[in-house]
Amino acid sequence: MYFIEDLPQIGTRYYGIVDQGTNIVEVRPTSLCPLNCAFCSVAAGPYEGRRWAEFVVKREALIESLSRVVKFKGGGVEVHIDGMGEPAVYPELVDLVQDISAIPGVKTISMQSRLFTLRERTLEELAEAGLSRVNLSLDAMNSEVARKLAGVDYYSAERARSLAEYALANTRMDVIVSPVWVPGLNDDEIPEIIKWASSAGLGKRWPPVLIQKYIPHKRGRSPRGVKPVGWGHFWRKLREWERQTGVKLDWRGENPFGIEERAPLPKPLAAGRRVKVRVIGRGIFRGEYLGVPVNTSGDPLLDRAITLLSERSLEPGVEVLARIIEDENNILLARAELVFL
Repeated sequence: MYFIEDLPQIGTRYYGIVDQGTNIVEVRPTSLCPLNCAFCSVAAGPYEGRRWAEFVVKREALIESLSRVVKFKGGGVEVHIDGMGEPAVYPELVDLVQDISAIPGVKTISMQSRLFTLRERTLEELAEAGLSRVNLSLDAMNSEVARKLAGVDYYSAERARSLAEYALANTRMDVIVSPVWVPGLNDDEIPEIIKWASSAGLGKRWPPVLIQKYIPHKRGRSPRGVKPVGWGHFWRKLREWERQTGVKLDWRGENPFGIEERAPLPKPLAAGRRVKVRVIGRGIFRGEYLGVPVNTSGDPLLDRAITLLSERSLEPGVEVLARIIEDENNILLARAELVFL
């Protein structure tokens, strides 16, 4: 377990801040997750052998960098709390939301969560702190199907729905539901989720249902026998469910979340460049390491963390010459080429 405090908050998918050139800024406070979802794109959870490290970010470090990012982006920013784990298990969640709400330029604070680990009082505190919306991850109404998809026996879809309904009835927070359609596993569950969302009053200010397409990822889990459908098939299925439930699901050509293009963060390190990197420790997945450039500026907007790939074991403090091989959205992946002993 790594507690991140004095490292760059931009540059890695493990933790920190992710910008994709819009007015939505993603914040990742932790990679921990109590579930072991069968289709998880980042292979999170307690029973995953491919991971060999987890991350928790100190709130103050995250807020310091986020304040600079929001100022760079300008007003009307949505901060979306998400990550390679379950944000609801972050120990400083309420204080994090409170601090984010105090940043000038932040208009909306949203969070992706399965909710079931929270208490009713915590939901009240989150709403009071400034959480605008929860995007509820719920993939089945049937308890048995839900537990199968979650990969653990202690997951409760009923508890998640109960908390969502409590938040809607007792706070100013909005809740929407964003199930992942996994063909062959929860086909019959999606219409039931849509009907529940409609009857429970989800989506007071935003669309109540956002269905996600299952897309297998190299580092993620792929349920046996599941074949992903193409985008054409996906949109046809959504229109079928629209006719079946009377709930709008296809929002193409519209912008109900007010997403705007904004200048992306500066890119001080680009693919192809070689840089001397100090190893901090392990990355999330085996064979990956977390590093930072030996020479940093001290500017949160310009300093970057780097994910290192190495065929040999790298100890913390070791310096390596690495070549950056990916730089999309300032997420830096580099391959170690030379180790300085």
